[in-house]
Amino acid sequence: MTVASVPLAWKNLTHDPRKLALALAGVAFAVLLMFQQRGFNHALFDSTVELVRRLDADLLVFNRARFALTSELRFPREILERLASEPGVASVQPLYLENKLASAHRAGFPARPIRVLGFELSALPFRDAAGEVPASLATLQRPDTALLDRLSKSYYGFDLESAQQGTEQAVELAGRQLQIAGLFSLGCDFAHEGNLVMSSENFARYFRYRGLDPLAVVDLGLVKLTSGVDREEVLAKLRAKLPSSVELMKREEFEQREIGFWARSTPIGVIFAIGAGIGFAVGVIICYQILATDIADHYREFATLIAMGYGKKYFFQLVLQQAWLLAILGYLPGLVLSWMLFQLNSSWTGLLMNLTWERALTILVLTLVMCSLSGLLAIRKLLAADPASLF
Repeated sequence: MTVASVPLAWKNLTHDPRKLALALAGVAFAVLLMFQQRGFNHALFDSTVELVRRLDADLLVFNRARFALTSELRFPREILERLASEPGVASVQPLYLENKLASAHRAGFPARPIRVLGFELSALPFRDAAGEVPASLATLQRPDTALLDRLSKSYYGFDLESAQQGTEQAVELAGRQLQIAGLFSLGCDFAHEGNLVMSSENFARYFRYRGLDPLAVVDLGLVKLTSGVDREEVLAKLRAKLPSSVELMKREEFEQREIGFWARSTPIGVIFAIGAGIGFAVGVIICYQILATDIADHYREFATLIAMGYGKKYFFQLVLQQAWLLAILGYLPGLVLSWMLFQLNSSWTGLLMNLTWERALTILVLTLVMCSLSGLLAIRKLLAADPASLF
């Protein structure tokens, strides 16, 4: 790589500010498109497993036929009671989930399904960094009371301001009156538009269809292990004591299992992956047009360099450097705009739109590859031309 080639690539790119602005806008658009498609793809997975990630447990017990959290296949609570006495187990706690038959209704708004989480107040089943749920345990002891996820969709009609101020509001849940006595944060996903948390006693009042004892069947069992034990060894021993209809899995494995279901068994993940690929292809076309036009505008200058004896390697380096400069300069505004749209999308949809450094770096690499490919395509005509024909 010659010392002079970098300033030449820079000058070729910046000599016309108007053309540079249009070029950067085109690359930034492609970057924005890739960020948004990948962002929604990650939001699908992050939002779906956010509850699992927050569970305060080392191992999870669930019905083996339960293919996803959205399915409603349960197992007897007595299985958890047997596990509680096993060596290496510090505590076992049931978590109750209701999706399909939990319908929330506020006067003036249509009834909509909402996910309800029931748990024993003696131990919080999930991590709450803001401490809102632990601070409301006394309130949740009251009959027919629940906390509302502040990220629930607006078309439920919940009055978040009143709930934030502690003013209770009456709504209907599964045809029974319910008091919203506070807020917490969890987030929506593609299957759930809102969330409520309540005590297991209140959960049993609202969902009696689950049996004579609604709490006798459990959706998820949360197992915490004693500190310092070999998790793999305890896991193997506990699995040997479970019936074939029940599965025991590390929380991280359950998380990956859930992601795998949405990635492989639903079209949503495929659609977003295709969208990201289209964004990449659009970027290649835009960048190719920019570089090809610049090469055409400087045919005589390139012909002079060829006549002076500069070889193909030099021109490859020159065009690739110009493509990389274009990629980096276009990536930066695309990154800023994407971050802003992530915040707006998260507030509008309730989904978790997390822009991590790893994901930002992935898009940067894709942008560099995109512009490099465009540069290699654009330079072919120049390298194949006779120097004399360029004058």
